[in-house]
Amino acid sequence: MIRDCNFEGNNLVESCIHLANILYLFSYLGRDMLWLRALTCGGLVLGLLFFTCQPTPLYGPSVWHVVFLAINGYQIRNLMHQRRQQMLTKEQERLGEAAFHDLSRDELLTLLTHVSYETPGKLANIQQICHQQLTQDERVLRDLAFAGLSRGELLNLLTRRMWNSLRRGKPARWGRRRQAHRGRNSADSAREVMSGSATG
Repeated sequence: MIRDCNFEGNNLVESCIHLANILYLFSYLGRDMLWLRALTCGGLVLGLLFFTCQPTPLYGPSVWHVVFLAINGYQIRNLMHQRRQQMLTKEQERLGEAAFHDLSRDELLTLLTHVSYETPGKLANIQQICHQQLTQDERVLRDLAFAGLSRGELLNLLTRRMWNSLRRGKPARWGRRRQAHRGRNSADSAREVMSGSATG
């Protein structure tokens, strides 16, 4: 009976190192630095259990795991502090969502790249800007600075960059322009269908 308990305990300890490696693997696949460090910490805790629960504990690797845990914990604390500082106010969130909620991620990416080069106040028609070709320099900026950002991060940066325009009430005008643009497209499609039916 004691031997069986020891065997099960050994299996649990052995599984810790495999679970730790799985967490490390997921951390390598992720883009978000906070999640990367959190998954790494989970792997380090499991690795620490593995090394300390051996019949003869391995203190060298255990100490290194504690050091890595402390470093990652400190970095997680810094990242969370930075993210709290970068959070939008309720008013910024509301106006940003009103202005950009129906844009795809690619359109947000193109728009953010354009407004990084141009003064936002000069950009009157979002729908048109989202489909303008990027210059070579703009494509480099997009790929280096913005391509890896999530939709939420793109919205955050766009709202900050265009905040003065948003406060002056342009989202309402942009929304009307987008609806008018969609209306024209729907009318064109309807005319094409009708002409096709008449021809047939």
